[in-house]
Amino acid sequence: MGDESSNRPGLRRPWSLVGTMLLQYAACGSVLPFITMFLRDRGLPYERIGLILLASSTVMLVAPFFWGMLADRLIPLNRVFTGLNLLGALALWAVAKTTGFGGLLVAYTAFTACLYPIFTLTNALAFHHLPRPREQFPRLRAWGSLGWILPFLPISLWTAWRPAAGLGFTLWLGAGLCVAMAAFAFCLPHTEPGARRGRAGAVAPRLYGPALKRLLRDGNYLALLISMFLMSGAFTMVLFYSPPFLEKLGVGRPWIGPIQAGGVVVEIALFRWQPFLLRRFRITSLILVGIGALVARHLLYAVSANLWLLSGSYALVAVVVVFHHIGVSILANALAAAEVRATAQSLLAFCGMGLGPMFANALASALTGHFHDDLRPVFLAGALMAGLAGGVIAWRRRGLEKGSRAAL
Repeated sequence: MGDESSNRPGLRRPWSLVGTMLLQYAACGSVLPFITMFLRDRGLPYERIGLILLASSTVMLVAPFFWGMLADRLIPLNRVFTGLNLLGALALWAVAKTTGFGGLLVAYTAFTACLYPIFTLTNALAFHHLPRPREQFPRLRAWGSLGWILPFLPISLWTAWRPAAGLGFTLWLGAGLCVAMAAFAFCLPHTEPGARRGRAGAVAPRLYGPALKRLLRDGNYLALLISMFLMSGAFTMVLFYSPPFLEKLGVGRPWIGPIQAGGVVVEIALFRWQPFLLRRFRITSLILVGIGALVARHLLYAVSANLWLLSGSYALVAVVVVFHHIGVSILANALAAAEVRATAQSLLAFCGMGLGPMFANALASALTGHFHDDLRPVFLAGALMAGLAGGVIAWRRRGLEKGSRAAL
C-alpha cells in the first residue's frame, strides 16, 4: 500500500481534535457506566436489562457500517459528527422520559445506534489528520479517557449527597454534552469522503467497492475483526455487570464512579507510555498483553469477594483499552486503503459494538436467568471469550506484523 505520510494533510487545528476527544467521551462517559443501575432503579430485572442491551447491540450490526459508508462516500466526516450527536441527544431525552420496558428498549437502542459508532469515527478522524498517527494517536486518545472520567465527579457527589434522587440526571447531562459536541463539530477540520479524495487525485484513484473487497479478503484484517468481536463481548460484561456486582457485595453507590475513574486514570498514564512501548515491542505483543489482562480481570470477579482486589482490578481494564482496543484500531488503519479507512474502523464497531456485545448480552441474559441473577457465571464466560481472542491473535501474529510493517 505504501507510505502515505507525505500526502497526509497538516494538522492546522490540533485543539479541535483534543476538544472532540474530551466532549465526545464525556457525553458517553456520563451515561454508559451507570445505565445498568439506572435500569435497575426503574425496576427491571437483569434478564430484561440483558434484552435491552441485546437490542442495542443488534442495531450495531447495521449502524457502524452505514455511518462509515456515508463518511467514506458521501458526507464529510465532520458533518456526520454534528448529525449523530443531535440524534443521540434526542434519544437520551426519550430514555429519560420513558418508564416502560418497551419504550426504554426502543429509546436506548436509538441512542446506541447514534453514539456508539462515534468512538470509531473519532479514531478515523484522528488517523486522517495526524501526520504520524501511530506515534501521535495514543496521546491524543488519552484526552478521551480524561473526558470519560470528568462526569464521574458530579455524578458521585450527587449520589453521595442525594442518594434517593436516582441516576436520571446522568441522561440530561449526556444529552447536553451531545448538543455541545454537535456545535463544536463545526470547529473540526473539513474531512472530505475518501472516495472523493481519490477521484480528485489526492491519493491513488481506487474505487470504494474494490478497496472494500480487498480489505474483507485480507486474513489479517479478518483476524482483527474476530478478536474485536470476542474481546468486546467480554468487555461488555465488565462495563455493564461489574458495577451492580460491586454494589451487591457492599460497595456504596457513591463509590462506584470513583472506582471506575481510578482505572481510567491508569488508562491515561498508559496512553502516555504507549508510543514508547510501540517502538520497543511488537504491536501484537501489546495486544496479547491487553487480552491477558481481560482474562485475569474476569477470573478475579468469578472467584474473589475481596472488595479491595476487585476495585483495584479496574487497572486491568485500562490495560485492555490501551493495548488491545487501540492496538487493533491502529493496525486496522494501517491495513486499510485510504478510501475505506472510516469503513474499516466502522467494521471494527460492527463487531466490537454490535456482534460481540449482542452475543455477550444474550449469553449474560441466559446465564443470569438460569442461575437466578448470579453474575459469577457471566464473568467466567467473559474469561473464556477473551482467551479465544488471544488464540486468534497468536495464530495470525506473524501475518499481522508483516502486514502492518508493509502498510506503515
